[in-house]
Amino acid sequence: MHLRATPALIAFLGVLLSAVGGYAAETARPVYQATGIKLSEPTATSVVVWTRVTRDPEPAAHDRPVPIITLFNRKTGAPVALKDNATYANARPVVEYPPGADLGSIRGAAPGADGQVQVRHRIAGSDAWTTAAWQDVDPKHDFTAAITLAGLKPGTRYEVEVAARSSVRATATAHTVKGGFVTAPAPDAAASVAFCVMSCQQYEDRDRPDGLAIYPSMLALRPDFFVNTGDVVYYDHGPVHAVTTELARYHWARMFGYPTLREFHRQVGSYFMKDDHDVLTNDCEPGMKSGDLTFEEGLKIFHEQTAMTSSQYRTMRWGRHLQIWMVEGRDFRTSRAKEGRDAPTIWGAPQIAWLERTLAESDATFRVLITSTPIVGPDRPQKDDNYSNPGFAVEGARIRAMLGKFKNLTVITGDRHWQYVSRDKATGLEEWSVGAASDAHAGGWNEETPRPEHRFLRIKHGGFLSGQIKSVANDARFTLRLHDTAGKVLFESSAAAAAGVR
Repeated sequence: MHLRATPALIAFLGVLLSAVGGYAAETARPVYQATGIKLSEPTATSVVVWTRVTRDPEPAAHDRPVPIITLFNRKTGAPVALKDNATYANARPVVEYPPGADLGSIRGAAPGADGQVQVRHRIAGSDAWTTAAWQDVDPKHDFTAAITLAGLKPGTRYEVEVAARSSVRATATAHTVKGGFVTAPAPDAAASVAFCVMSCQQYEDRDRPDGLAIYPSMLALRPDFFVNTGDVVYYDHGPVHAVTTELARYHWARMFGYPTLREFHRQVGSYFMKDDHDVLTNDCEPGMKSGDLTFEEGLKIFHEQTAMTSSQYRTMRWGRHLQIWMVEGRDFRTSRAKEGRDAPTIWGAPQIAWLERTLAESDATFRVLITSTPIVGPDRPQKDDNYSNPGFAVEGARIRAMLGKFKNLTVITGDRHWQYVSRDKATGLEEWSVGAASDAHAGGWNEETPRPEHRFLRIKHGGFLSGQIKSVANDARFTLRLHDTAGKVLFESSAAAAAGVR
C-alpha cells in the first residue's frame, strides 16, 4: 500500500518529527554535579557515595542578588525584624526575588535537575572497575542520590567515579566526578591513621574567593577520614534565613558549590554530625519551628544532604589503636532547667547507656569522643545549651565522671568559635575545641587571660584539629594538633600506647 503525500500528511509528519526531535533534545540535555560528591560514613567494608544532579555546571556567581526575606506575625500581621540567631516561631515568611532573579539564579544557587547517576569504583591502581546500575535521583529530596558501596577491603584506598546524565539518551554526554577514599583498617590491624576535625562554617565568612582556606590545608595532610562536628551551614545568619525548606536546601547548595569544598570532599571520606544552626536555629530543640521550617524538616534535610546513617549516634573502629564515638546532641534533649525542668538531658538515657557500655567494651588503645557541643568547657556565662553550662550541670557532672573513668579517652568538641585545650579539675577529662572554620567567623570568648583549666587558648582566629596514630611494630603514639586555617601547628600533645588502657 502506498500513501499519497498530501499536504495534510506532510504537515502531520512535520509536527511528529518536530515533537520527536524536541523530545530527544530535551531528554539528551546535559546535567552536572555542581555541588560535588560526598563520601560518607566510611567503614572497613563500605562507604556511601552521595551526589546531586544540577541544571548548571557551576553555581550562580557570588555577586548575584539575594532574595528579600520579610516576616510577619501570624496573628497580628505586624512586621517581625530579621536578625541573626533568632527563631521565628510565630512568623509568616514572604520571599521576594529581585527583577530577573529566582531561586535558581540567586547568589551561589545551584538548582537541581532530573536525571540519573552511576557509580563505579576500584582499588586504587587496579584495572578492574565495579560498576553499579544507573539510578534515578529523587526530585522530592533535592535531586540527590546515595549509593552504598559494600564488600570493600579494609584499610584500602579506592578510586571512584560518579557519572550523571539526564536520561538514557544522554549517556554520551554524562558529567563525571572522580575521587577516592580509604576504608577503615580491620579492628585488629596495627595501622597508622590520620584524621581531621572541623566545625562552624558560614557562607558569608569565606576567606578566599573559592571558599575556605581550611579545606586545602586539611587536604594537604592527607587525612584518612574527616569529621564535621556540626553547624555545617547557618540557617539563621546573613541576609537569607532558611525559613522555608527551599531556602534551607539553597544554603547547602551554595556552601558545597564552593570549589575548595568540592575538591576536598571528592577525596576524603567524611562523617557529618549536626548541631543547631544546620537543623533550624540557634540553641534549637525538637518541636521548634522558625517561619515555615520545622526542626523535624530540618533533620530530614540534614540526612538528605549528608547521606548520614539513620543512627544519630555511632562508633567507628579505625584499626587496633583508634576508636571514635560521635554523639548526638540535639534530637534527645529536653527543655532546659531555666524553663522549669529540674534535671534536663542533652543526650538522653538510652544514648548515655549505649556510650558507657561501648566505651567499656572497647579494647582500642586510644578512645576519642567527638561531640557537637562542649562537655568540659569553660563556656561563656550567657550560654545555656551544653554540659559546661549551668542549665545542664547535673547531667554534665555525671557525664564527666563517667568519661573520666577511661584514662585513654580524649574529647574533641565543635560549636565554640575559639580554640582551646582544657582539663576538668575534678575528673582529669581533657577536651579539645577545634574552633571556627575561618578567622571571620571566630570569636565569642571575652576573656584574654586563660583560666587555670586551660592548657591552650586562642581566640579571634579560626582553625581545625588533626589527629595521628603512628603505629610501629607493637608500639603506637597518638598525637593531636590544633592548626590555624593555613595549616600551621599552634599546639600539640602526644601520648604513647603505654599510657593507654587496653
